[in-house]
Parts: sequence; structure tokens; C-alpha cells
Amino acid sequence: MALEVQSVSFSWPRREALKSVSLSLKPGEFVGFLGPNGSGKSTFLKNILGFLKPSSGRVLYSGCGEILEEFSDAKNSRSERSRRLAFVPQSPAFRAAFTVSELVLMGRLPHLKDRWGGYSPADKQKAVNVMEMLGITPLAERNVMTLSGGEIQKAVIARCLAQEADVLLLDEATSGLDLNHAIEIMELMRKKADEENKIILAVLHDINLASQYCDRILFLKDGSLRYQGKPSEILSEKVLEDIYGIRVAIHPDENGRPFVLPRREARNVY
Repeated sequence: MALEVQSVSFSWPRREALKSVSLSLKPGEFVGFLGPNGSGKSTFLKNILGFLKPSSGRVLYSGCGEILEEFSDAKNSRSERSRRLAFVPQSPAFRAAFTVSELVLMGRLPHLKDRWGGYSPADKQKAVNVMEMLGITPLAERNVMTLSGGEIQKAVIARCLAQEADVLLLDEATSGLDLNHAIEIMELMRKKADEENKIILAVLHDINLASQYCDRILFLKDGSLRYQGKPSEILSEKVLEDIYGIRVAIHPDENGRPFVLPRREARNVY
């Protein structure tokens, strides 16, 4: 499946949040979506997902063939969209007390042929496999309300993977994780892109994680897509000063990937 966003704009009642943003994503790509807080990154993901309706523009996809179709077509039900797109929200919120295994199984809902019949043994095994993959099997019977922020985040990522969608949209999926687990998730997403041809679009704030793992980096600011390209092409002192208003030093690591260090402003010492 390929995904194409054509000139999507979106406005809140008193503010234009997205300004004609276009993006093409192809199978096997891991794309980092970066920019300052409030620049429109989460709003963009929600327009792709259909949680918000664009003021203008279209979201298109192609399945097995090359023909692009619009997600808003009547034949594309919410379940169909959920089979194609999976989402990890920025701040997961739960209105009921689920166990972790129940939460992960919710990722199988779009695949149920008969919702009255419940989950099949294959669905349950898929949830078990994903929990094992993420190392959260010991949490399976825990109430999600009792988990730490990092544990909740991994459980929500497990639900996303259980969905088996072609496109994974991650909104700061590593933000609640320590460095070790953040790297674990980035490695897993890189593997999903490389081995399963998934499209990964991840909102990130860690520029160096994006540099290490992403094929492309996009920078959004004030609702406009300012820059996009490979990490080696786009991570420059000029670009980062324009996006974030800070001075940085950039050095290649042992693999030639850019490594970004913020420069501390000199201060007088009395």
C-alpha cells in the first residue's frame, strides 16, 4: 500500500493549523516527522486517520494495484481504514479499566468477521506474539490503570502492531520511554519497514534517533512543510536554526549519520 496526501489544509476556529501539506509515502519507508511543539504534526496525523476532516485537500491510498483511491469514498468504511492504518496516540487515555491483554486484542477488532462471535484463537495468538515481541507478557493480566507511563506506551504500541496495518502512524511513541526502550521501539519499526514493507510515519522530538533510523526527515513549522530529505541532506545548522531557533553543532557518527549537539550560549561568569 502507498499513501499520498495532496495539499491538505486544516483550520481550527481561530487558527490555520495546516497549510497545503503534501506528502507521498511508499512501502518500506520509515519517515520521521519533526518540528516545534504546536507546529501541526499531530493535527496532520489525525487528518490522515480521518479523526479530523481537512478544510481542503485529499488523502489517497493504493492497495494491491497502482490506482489511488480516496479514503473518504463511501465504500471505505471505518473498519477498512483501520485495517490499513494503525495509530499510536501521543497521550493514551482510557475510559475503562482493561487488562493489557484486552487492550492489545483491541487491535484485532478491524479483522473480526463477526463481532458477536468474539476473537478467534488466531487473534488471541497474535496478541500473545506481539506482547512477547515487546517484552510485556508479564503485564498481560495487569489493569492498564496500574501501569507506569512507559508500560502503557508499550502496551499501546502492542495494540498498534496487533492491528497488522500497512501504515503505522506514531505520535511521539517513544516519548514516555527510557533510552533503552526507545531504541528498542525504533529498531522494531526499522525492522517492520525493512522486512514487512510497512510504511512508518513517526512524530519524533529526538533528532538523533530520527537521524539514526529514518529514511527521510520532514520538518513542519507553523503548519507548513518547510524541509524534507534524507538525514544526511537535511540536518544542517541552518535548517535547525530556522526550525527551532537554536544553534547546533553537527558531526557524523561512525556510520556517517549526522549527530546533532545543541550549542550552549556563552555566559559571563562573575
